[in-house]
Amino acid sequence: MKQFEPEDPMELVGVALPGEDPGRFVDEIVQEYLFLGWKPEEIFELFRSPRYGGTHRVYHQMGDAYVKERLLRLAEQWQRGWLRGADNHA
Repeated sequence: MKQFEPEDPMELVGVALPGEDPGRFVDEIVQEYLFLGWKPEEIFELFRSPRYGGTHRVYHQMGDAYVKERLLRLAEQWQRGWLRGADNHA
């Protein structure tokens, strides 16, 4: 396993873009992690934790209820789609 290096040039760094839509940002992050198999509670922690600057910034700007509502709506849509797809393959 590679050791942590504070000045690692390959470290992912997110930046804010002027005029970005916070709702779209939330949706894209949530969808990506849902696709990877994360649970809504785990994804929500990415927004609550100050360790994750981009997601925490949106959480701080838009509030707890906003992030939860979008996350849960997407999780429900994703689960319905997945279950419908699983039914088609049975």
